[in-house]
Amino acid sequence: MKNSVLPLILFTFCFANATDVNVPSKFSIATFAISEYEDNWQNNSSQSKETADALVNSFKKNIKDNYPKTSFISKQYYNESVTKQHFSSTDNFNFVFYKGHGSPNTITMWPKNEYVRNKDKRFGGQTYWVLIRSCLVFKNGASNQDPWFNGVHSILGYSSLSWNYKKYKHYYRCGFLNIGQCSYSRASYYVERDFATNWIKEKKGIWESYKNAVYKWIAKEQGKGVEPKIVYRYGYVDGIFFDPWEEKFENSIQKPVFKNAGEYKGIGSRWSTMGTPCYSTPCK
Repeated sequence: MKNSVLPLILFTFCFANATDVNVPSKFSIATFAISEYEDNWQNNSSQSKETADALVNSFKKNIKDNYPKTSFISKQYYNESVTKQHFSSTDNFNFVFYKGHGSPNTITMWPKNEYVRNKDKRFGGQTYWVLIRSCLVFKNGASNQDPWFNGVHSILGYSSLSWNYKKYKHYYRCGFLNIGQCSYSRASYYVERDFATNWIKEKKGIWESYKNAVYKWIAKEQGKGVEPKIVYRYGYVDGIFFDPWEEKFENSIQKPVFKNAGEYKGIGSRWSTMGTPCYSTPCK
């Protein structure tokens, strides 16, 4: 009995350590968040700075707690700093986040009438993942995701309207005979907070991490219809099939992929329809 247990223990130990063989030695993130636009050329975008901060802080904490040897760098742009010029210079950051108004194939910058369209920006260099917290950028049947790609592994976003709400407390009866009062907080930026936790600490795939966070804090907690989406190219990397929607942080590929035609097998996307989403602004 003892002899049969020892090999199992050794195998389990080796396997557990082998799974972290591709943990990044460094992780960098750039965020772009707009709350108020120049001359009010767009409506205010609720919870933008709070959302960007939540994502950065969650990444920082989870990486420090789970992968202390991985260095962490962040650069944050807010309001008037969110310009087309700054947004064009993201290639040195592994993760890029944007929070502001969008439409199919398009996001808005702070300066009046300044847009970034899919044919204006190709994510590449050291950028492997992108999250666009905007409405309708990847609307099914109305968007063309391919021009965004120049080596980036995957881009997370929405096919529908996305939803924002300020942090508040939900109170409920608890304790002996339900005579006590308890509470817990809710906020739309918990989506980004929990996405980073799911991906880093819980070691889930990037799509599952994002989809689950959207469901918990938008669909389930608020009862809002929403359609999160991930877009990507797929194919073989170094002879091994790579489907970016499944990518895990601790086993991530640390280089650009599928930059040119002929290097990938196809263009993919996945989405989850939660409730009854809205596909126009205002919601009809």
